[in-house]
Amino acid sequence: MTISTEVATTRHLLHAADTDIAAFFDFFDDNCTFRMGNNPVIHGRDNIATWVAGYLGNVASMEHHIIEEWHAETVAALRVDVTYTMRSGERITLPAVTRTTVENNKITEYLIFIDASPIIAAS
Repeated sequence: MTISTEVATTRHLLHAADTDIAAFFDFFDDNCTFRMGNNPVIHGRDNIATWVAGYLGNVASMEHHIIEEWHAETVAALRVDVTYTMRSGERITLPAVTRTTVENNKITEYLIFIDASPIIAAS
């Protein structure tokens, strides 16, 4: 089975989130649109990086386990379990779906469907 460019790019994006957060942002187009859960939409790679830094302030590491993948045209959706290890040592695993739009090998839209309230409460 051949993996689409969109799914492969999204897999690499999640791997970077788990291993090298600076490399994670290299996947984004300069004008990328980002939304996590019920938070407001954020426009632009630099604004996304600032928001993510605040969100991950008390997170020591993350690990995404891909359960299911889907794509059509320029869109990929991955259902995952993401385990956050907090700086306190507490581990929290949450279900999520990431939806990316990939154009010219860059993420132009990144939506994360998750209830992140346990991470915020643990911070």
